[in-house]
Amino acid sequence: MKCRDVVSHPPITVTPDKTLEEAVELLANHDVGLLVVVDRDNPRRPIGVLSERDVVRAIGWKAPLTVTVREAGTFTGLIYVYADDPVEKAFEVMMKHNIRHVLVLEQNGNLLGVISIRDLAKFCKLSSG
Repeated sequence: MKCRDVVSHPPITVTPDKTLEEAVELLANHDVGLLVVVDRDNPRRPIGVLSERDVVRAIGWKAPLTVTVREAGTFTGLIYVYADDPVEKAFEVMMKHNIRHVLVLEQNGNLLGVISIRDLAKFCKLSSG
């Protein structure tokens, strides 16, 4: 099975100019643990992520909820797999980097979605049958 077969569609995205408060509302309303930060002019181009861990870190630093996603998110070293990679690759990447979500990109770098550890748990349950 390929990563594209277990990816969450569509990914929940945010632009870097949104506030932390707006981002937290998206996380809560969509019941997700990661937002993909996308280029304002090209919403298929991921430029960063904002995870629950990023939010906790920002609050721990006493950042006001008015800080932008650009200030609170992660914008370097994006971790991803390609849509046609075997799903096991997503698991390997998550374990290697100690993360709970991985971006899934098309070969051209466009965002397809996100695979969460929850998605992988469902996949494992289905495949063990």
